[in-house]
Amino acid sequence: RRELPDGGARPNASQFKQLVVSALGQLHGEVGAALPVDVLTYEEKTLSAILRVISSGLVKLWSALTLLGFYQNRRCAFRVLQTSPFLLALSGNSRELVL
Repeated sequence: RRELPDGGARPNASQFKQLVVSALGQLHGEVGAALPVDVLTYEEKTLSAILRVISSGLVKLWSALTLLGFYQNRRCAFRVLQTSPFLLALSGNSRELVL
């Protein structure tokens, strides 16, 4: 999830994808920018997304997003809420399950 503490522009899905690729490129160069990352879902209202990346690229993606501090000259931060090797596991949180 992306957080904008001082408001600011909310990117659409394509701008968000470009932001992710740019963050990878800034930290890891051309090799990082070439990492295949898919935006499976993106909610502009909450600035939340589900990203898919190969397991060997997880550390590169995570580090690039958490070290990114600005978007369009405004402070921003990414917060990784959950990771999983299985897409189905991201559909719900077992800790919030009510029986």
